[in-house]
Amino acid sequence: MTQSPAPQSPASEPAYRSRLKADRAYALYVRLLEKLTKEKLYRDPKYTAAQLARDLQTNTRYISAAVAVCTGKNYAALVNGLRLRDACKMLRSPKSAHLSAEEIGLLSGFASRQAFYLAFARVYSCTPREFRMTNEE
Repeated sequence: MTQSPAPQSPASEPAYRSRLKADRAYALYVRLLEKLTKEKLYRDPKYTAAQLARDLQTNTRYISAAVAVCTGKNYAALVNGLRLRDACKMLRSPKSAHLSAEEIGLLSGFASRQAFYLAFARVYSCTPREFRMTNEE
């Protein structure tokens, strides 16, 4: 009689994620969000999760785990969300009407026009120009 293999979970999460308790994940998430937003580090396209981990005296696995536990997203999605929030504010504002959509994307922290348009279309299902035309203040 042969033994059948043990059932495997279809989407098992990385071990480091389960080792980070929810309260510690939340505390780290608050710290990283404060660091990113107060200093507007998300606007620097060269600022990495590794740099953030060094600044917070932790490691990238814990950064990733804290973001995943608290938002269900990854670090890049969190940073892009902050950038898109800024971009939308600028696209709506009459104060930045003189800026092109590409300039707004770069000021928001995207490394290129392509990265900005791709992230924008993925979230808003339109181009920044279309968004601007329908959402002006």
